[in-house]
Amino acid sequence: MKKYLISIENNESQRLKVFFDQQIFNSSRNEFKKFGVKGIDLTVKEYFELAVAGHAKALTPGELGCTLSHLEALKDFLKTTDKYAIIFEDDALQDGDFSFDDIENNLEHLGLENCFFFSLGGIQLVHSQKVKGTFYSKPMLERNILKVHPYYYHKFVSAYAYIVDRKMAELLLRYHSTPQVFDHWAGVACLEPNINLYATYLFDHPPVNPTETASYLEMERIQNLRVLNQNHDPHKFYQPLLKLLVKLSLKNYRVKS
Repeated sequence: MKKYLISIENNESQRLKVFFDQQIFNSSRNEFKKFGVKGIDLTVKEYFELAVAGHAKALTPGELGCTLSHLEALKDFLKTTDKYAIIFEDDALQDGDFSFDDIENNLEHLGLENCFFFSLGGIQLVHSQKVKGTFYSKPMLERNILKVHPYYYHKFVSAYAYIVDRKMAELLLRYHSTPQVFDHWAGVACLEPNINLYATYLFDHPPVNPTETASYLEMERIQNLRVLNQNHDPHKFYQPLLKLLVKLSLKNYRVKS
């Protein structure tokens, strides 16, 4: 399993020191390959072509740099023969006592469906509390796994700690041929409906303060979901009732105290 770090920090920075001081990352420090694109360092021409042209609203330099960094890691992963890539942003916080061997061994026994994105953190955060789905039959390191229902793709955010297989990596690169905000799952599902999104809680994240950018991201996700529903809904008259019945049958992720 290839290991990647998304960070624009220099290798001697305090932020990376804190990251690699954590047990799981410290023992595998030399196995990580780091990618970090600063959107603000792109030329005006590059920024316009990647973040403005073809967008209803331009991506900010930070949004663009984040997406490009993740895409560079996925490109590198596909040059290897590994089955999976595990990718972290540099503010991920380990929650529990486990190793990468533990994660990989558990992953092999889960039997997740092909073309998957397996979030290892974020589902526990406040902005993900409304995400619903069904609980997977097997846990990951004794933590529940939620398989996210397509109705909630627009609310399923955070990509600071995750695993992807090769099919998902290929799909994300196709979807982001014109870069979007990285975790636009409703949009990705428009390109390929048969994706599989899973979530558990092995890594925490520092609190994030609401911003205008965050509000814009939520608006875009809602718009993407509307497009998804229009493309895949032959019975619009019954859709509100169907959605209500489905939602009532689904579960939210809950972190055990």
